Amino acid sequence: MPGHYDPLLVALSFVVAVFGGYVALDLTAQARTAERRRSLWLAAAALALGVGIWSMHFIGMLALRMDTPVSYDIGLTALSFALAVGVSGAGLFAVARTVPRRFTLPVAGTLTGLGIVSMHYVGMAGMQMAARLAYHGGLVAASVAIAVAASTAALWLAFRATRLWHRLGGALVMGLAVVSMHYVGMAAAHVEPHGHAAVDTGAGLALSTPLLAEITGAGALLLLSLALASSLVDRWLAAEKSAEQEARYRAIVDTAVDPIVVVDEMGIIQSFNRAAETTFGYTAAEMVGVNVKILMPDPHGPLHDGYLARYRQTGERRIIGIGREVEGRRKDGSTFPLDLSVAEWRAGRRRFFTGIMRDITRRKVAEDALRTAKEEAELAREEALRAKDRAERADQAKTKFLAAASHDLRQPLQSLFFFAHALSDKLQGHPTADLLASMTESLDGLKTLLDSLLDVSKLDAGVVRPSVTEFALGPLLDRLANEYAPRAADAGLRLRFVPTRAWTRSDPALLERIVRNLIENAIRYTERGSILLGCRRAGGTLRIEVADTGIGIPESKHEEVFQEFTQLANPERDRRKGLGLGLAIVKRLAALLGHTVTLRSRPGVGSAFVLTVPAVHPRAMPRPARKAPTRAAGKGLVVVVDDDAIILLSMRAMLEEWGYDVVAAMSADQAVDSLLSLGQQPNLIVADYRLREGRTGLQAIRDIYGVCGVRVPAVVLTGDTDPERIAEVQQSGHTLVHKPISPTMLRDIITAAA
Repeated sequence: MPGHYDPLLVALSFVVAVFGGYVALDLTAQARTAERRRSLWLAAAALALGVGIWSMHFIGMLALRMDTPVSYDIGLTALSFALAVGVSGAGLFAVARTVPRRFTLPVAGTLTGLGIVSMHYVGMAGMQMAARLAYHGGLVAASVAIAVAASTAALWLAFRATRLWHRLGGALVMGLAVVSMHYVGMAAAHVEPHGHAAVDTGAGLALSTPLLAEITGAGALLLLSLALASSLVDRWLAAEKSAEQEARYRAIVDTAVDPIVVVDEMGIIQSFNRAAETTFGYTAAEMVGVNVKILMPDPHGPLHDGYLARYRQTGERRIIGIGREVEGRRKDGSTFPLDLSVAEWRAGRRRFFTGIMRDITRRKVAEDALRTAKEEAELAREEALRAKDRAERADQAKTKFLAAASHDLRQPLQSLFFFAHALSDKLQGHPTADLLASMTESLDGLKTLLDSLLDVSKLDAGVVRPSVTEFALGPLLDRLANEYAPRAADAGLRLRFVPTRAWTRSDPALLERIVRNLIENAIRYTERGSILLGCRRAGGTLRIEVADTGIGIPESKHEEVFQEFTQLANPERDRRKGLGLGLAIVKRLAALLGHTVTLRSRPGVGSAFVLTVPAVHPRAMPRPARKAPTRAAGKGLVVVVDDDAIILLSMRAMLEEWGYDVVAAMSADQAVDSLLSLGQQPNLIVADYRLREGRTGLQAIRDIYGVCGVRVPAVVLTGDTDPERIAEVQQSGHTLVHKPISPTMLRDIITAAA
């Protein structure tokens, strides 16, 4: 284009282009790091870039001095300004996408370059003069290429210039590129005169003044300066806020008792608080900028970078926001357990991770100690269970021993009873009758001892079932007092009874056995004085009391006297003072009934045993009915089965003397053969429980039932106190009689059964 350029205006156009580029890069950087109003900062960057490019373009055109007067169409000039700002904004927003695609930058750069070229040539089209502009095609193409390249470079730099010198260099490159494109485009134009036709330069509103270039440049620089100042002010305010937040964060983090470490997405430590220094042994200066894997023992440390890379690719969380127990490594190489929780956060586009840790060495030691204590407690519990099992087995063995011993003792004792009874009938008035009476008395004492053993076995077997009812205590206690008064008098004692009208709820038979044992115990161990039997009310209970003036019991022996075979005042084991089972039976029967037994005693003063039972409201007492006279026992056939020949012989002789017909057999088969020979049905079967060849009396009774075809009354004799045997016989429904049994009792049982 003919004419010359004003060097000052050319320089001004270059300054405006460079300054506009710098402001645009600065604002873009501000948008990139801004947490809010990011789009507003991008719009400001687009405006700055557009103003810089357009102002450079307009000042560059005003710098051309031609002989032909030139003015500018305001509409086309405004359009060129809008194009500059619009294409700059479109390019910046396109590249600023969160996930840019592969061809985003080239396409955005090309469109932006074409837009700038359009801005340039639209602006030139706004020139009004007495000539026509024509363009050189090659130079136009060159200006287009420069515009595209400059736009692409500008967009690339806009989102990669992070430091000041990056922005300065980028602004200089952008300014040179834009100026080059403009002046190449100006060089591509040449003027073709219109001849002598006059050109109307006054139509419409036109701009033409010598000061226009200076005004445009000053306005552009002022606008860009204001934009830059706003960016700097915002950055300063953000820095102040960040400094305040940093100070607050540092105050919190440095005073925290737990180690806190901040790392970026590459695992590089950004912050290391004082607790972390104390825990790991490193200083913050040593750790900032170092990979966090240095704090992890093998094999986790070398693998940590892979964990981060996988998280960046997949987003799969294995510890973030979850927390877990891990191991840490100190500066000296030692490892320790710690709790780790990780939180993720962002600052602009950067991602950070805050790890909060807690040394749990003491907790682990406490857990180990607790676990050890639990294991020891479990071992102790198991040992206690084993000891309990051994004690139970020992108790069962003791019970079985008592049962076996009782059986072996009862067999010969039963024979002695029967023979003594047979002799008593034949030695009536004989000089030896007194000796026989003494022997019978000794047999009665031995029977009493064996019966006590039997009671213990029954209680251990659990075959004793209470039959609880409500009844008056007065008649029961009165009967016992009348029964034991003569025995007490024989021992030189006085038995006093306090009458009562109280009622209770219990098993009358078992309660009577408890009171009997207590009275007998008092008579045995009281040498002089008296025994008191009575009952008193205590709230909703009754206290049955047996008090004596006997030898007394030391307090240290109060529990021991309720154990089996315990006799404190019988070191010589005088059988007349019992076997030491009376109070043991009392304790077990009271527990079975749900009653309690307590003891008060002072050595040399006496003892008082108190049985506490429930109290109930009294009811009207019915008058006792007159007892009907007993019929004489009827006679009949009795089958006796016993494998002991002596017992069999003595029982046969005794039954025949009583007037019964007897079939005596040592086995079930022998009894069946005898019954078949007689052709007679028995009235009663008496069978010993233990027979030869492992058979039992229950089996013998069933065999005889098979011959008779009907169920015949049966009595089972046994000296066995094994709880299982007792339960088996009771379940069969037959009458169970324990050896030894006196002839009188046996006669009553046979009479009742037959």
